[in-house]
Amino acid sequence: MMTDPRRGHLIHHTTPATKRHPRLARACAAVCVLLAAVLLGVWVAPRASGSAAAWLRTPSVTLKTLRPGGGELAVARTSTTTASGRGSAAGAGAPATLDAGMQFTMVGVVCDAAPTGAVRTASSAGAVTIRLRTSPDGEIWSRWYAAQLEAADEPGSTQVFTDPVWTGDARYVQVAAVAGSRRAPQALTGVRLVAIDPTEDSSVAARALGAVRRVAATVAGVSFDQPAAAASTQPAIVTRAEWGADEKLRSGSPSYSPVKMAIIHHTASTNDYSQADAPAFVRGIYAYHTKSLGWSDIGYNFLIDRFGTIYEGRYGGVARGVVGAQAGGFNTGSTGISVLGTFTDVAPPAVTITALERLLAWKLGVSGVDPMGTATLTCGLTDKYKLGQSVTFPAIVGHRDVNYTECPGDAFYALLPAIRANVAKRMGDGGGTTEAALSADHALISPNGDGVLDAVDFSVAVTAPADWRLVVRDASGGTVASWSGSDQTATVSWDGTSDGKTVPDGDYTAELTAGADVSSAPVSVTVDTAAPRLATAAAAPRSFSPNGDGQADTTTVTYSPEEPCSIRVGILDADSTVVRWLQGWRADQAQEYTASWDGRVTSGAGLIAAADGQYRFVIERRDAGGNIARRGIPIVVDRTVGFPAATPAVFSPNGDGVADSTQLAFRLTRTASVTVQVSVGGQVVRTLGLGSLAAGARSVTWDGKTGSGDSVANGRPTFTVTASSTLGDSSVTGQLTVDLYPPRVYAPAGKVTKAGAKTKLGFKVADPFSATADVRYAITDAKGRTVASGHPGSVATGKGQSVTWRPTARGVYTVSWHAIDLAGNHEAVRATTRITVH
Repeated sequence: MMTDPRRGHLIHHTTPATKRHPRLARACAAVCVLLAAVLLGVWVAPRASGSAAAWLRTPSVTLKTLRPGGGELAVARTSTTTASGRGSAAGAGAPATLDAGMQFTMVGVVCDAAPTGAVRTASSAGAVTIRLRTSPDGEIWSRWYAAQLEAADEPGSTQVFTDPVWTGDARYVQVAAVAGSRRAPQALTGVRLVAIDPTEDSSVAARALGAVRRVAATVAGVSFDQPAAAASTQPAIVTRAEWGADEKLRSGSPSYSPVKMAIIHHTASTNDYSQADAPAFVRGIYAYHTKSLGWSDIGYNFLIDRFGTIYEGRYGGVARGVVGAQAGGFNTGSTGISVLGTFTDVAPPAVTITALERLLAWKLGVSGVDPMGTATLTCGLTDKYKLGQSVTFPAIVGHRDVNYTECPGDAFYALLPAIRANVAKRMGDGGGTTEAALSADHALISPNGDGVLDAVDFSVAVTAPADWRLVVRDASGGTVASWSGSDQTATVSWDGTSDGKTVPDGDYTAELTAGADVSSAPVSVTVDTAAPRLATAAAAPRSFSPNGDGQADTTTVTYSPEEPCSIRVGILDADSTVVRWLQGWRADQAQEYTASWDGRVTSGAGLIAAADGQYRFVIERRDAGGNIARRGIPIVVDRTVGFPAATPAVFSPNGDGVADSTQLAFRLTRTASVTVQVSVGGQVVRTLGLGSLAAGARSVTWDGKTGSGDSVANGRPTFTVTASSTLGDSSVTGQLTVDLYPPRVYAPAGKVTKAGAKTKLGFKVADPFSATADVRYAITDAKGRTVASGHPGSVATGKGQSVTWRPTARGVYTVSWHAIDLAGNHEAVRATTRITVH
């Protein structure tokens, strides 16, 4: 495997596809012919055709719509699927897994509006949060992304949606819906997941066509570079043509309204995209807004990536008041600026904030808006405000100020007061005041060479020309690394080393100074190269027998991490191959957890019984720095012996010839040396060595005697069958009962009744060692003649019972009761009942 330098994802080397698929070989040949034709046309007339030039500049975007569960997605009433990925939504809201059948890097969700007009209230008021995660192979999953459903007042739009989430390369996606309030619906309907590939990577044909386009563009001299600033007061803005907007996706003509305020957004997506990915990110949003949501154009007026690059959004002129579709009810009169990423817990990089402030200073300046002032707009639809309501806002607000949403994230929203002040300062002094800002793309790094978080990128931004110096210090204040420069924006990478040696794990502080007396707020970075350890880890039983006999059918590993980290638990076979993951990556705290294995392993799409042999629980830990460690705990699957049973299960070794012994039975699956031990009260009283036995049903007779020849007393002994085989020792335990106690029948001594009357005769059998007893009775007259009899059969001991008799003549009668327990014991003295019939 190797790492794709553009995205940092793993690429598997395989046999060339053309050698394995003749049809693919023919497709590649056709692409080569197409490439030759295109290059010839470009060579002859590189700019003769405007449409050809547009084709060269416009990478294709592939979208595929997926429908989970026929388009319906249950909403979990509690957040059992968290943003961190721990747990899952059980029952309602359980994640649906979908195979896009293609490579994609972005995912969005669209669904029907809630009933009774609740699109603008229940949905966008945080009533439902969509949880998403993706996987390249259906086994290794990303973290969970949270995206809120919302709506825009784009003409004709009656659906709710999430912003498209940049996930990186993936093929599979899981989606769940979680209730955020009691107003949330029970289920979402008309649910569509839109998988988006704006990078021309979705298929072999797309990659080949993208290669043709790029080569042709190079030959024709078409540039994909970002432009220089249009004017001294306008920041550099990547035009639609330059980020590859396919203008055929637009519909209608732009609408215009004077800009009175600016609304700030984030895209609620990953912050890990590369600089090369950013234009594709914008193309994906554009295609999603137009093709999936049915809007006339991209919703935002401007977009800014984490590297400080500004992109033109909705068509119609960057200096004009183009009405977008970015803030329900308040699009008219506002300009919408969205920063690519999620800024709930972390603020945008300093270069991004600097770019935002420059854009706002220019855009609000062109429109004559005071960034410290206010603007009054009329609400265009019902959401946070009522239709037609006149609302006054600060001139620069967050999306949450105008709609029910968390956008632009807590960390970003907290910066808005400072952004207003800085924009006002830029507009007031032409940007001459020097300010310095410093941010880091990661707060933690693990410089151990594993390719995960091996370095941190510091973003340096200085508002006016000045020499700057960036220093990283350890906890004692000592300098471990430093850089200097004079560019107003720069990215500095630190690999966690000092003088070529990796620094010790710990907390470090980065400080930026510019000129003689300007400094930024310090930025903290933690270096962590140590994988998380386990405080405890043990499996019980170490040898288990998953054969379904109810004895040791599962084994359980109990573990506790020393620090919070992500953990997954699986099963390794004797070759150290993972044969089943019992739980995927989830965030665990420093406390005790368990995971059980039922002896089944993954095979195809299902589970099959594992073969007997040596296995290991594997507990894999991964911390925030990407440090990974494994711990294996040996276990054995051993079905050699099982299904113990005593026949009869209750016996009476009293020499009466009835149930004087019992057969202690069991089953063997392989040849083994077998020993049977009988225990009373936890003490072994008899050992029966059976020697080597072949596989099959086996048994041994026990006569109820101890090893010294004494008879055992009433009780419930156990017998343990131990089998020694090539896998080691395994055992099973069976139950039996020794019952020497004669059953006793209790019945009333006398009873009076009338001839012809239905008479109830009550009785109860007592026997502490037999659960049931077989009962019979006979009724005789005064001369000893039997006039009636009955056989109630097996009745529960210790419970009152009754039979009925209807005497036909007057006189005195006697009922004699007879009982036999499960061990064949008879009552010592028969109980009788005297019945007087009048």
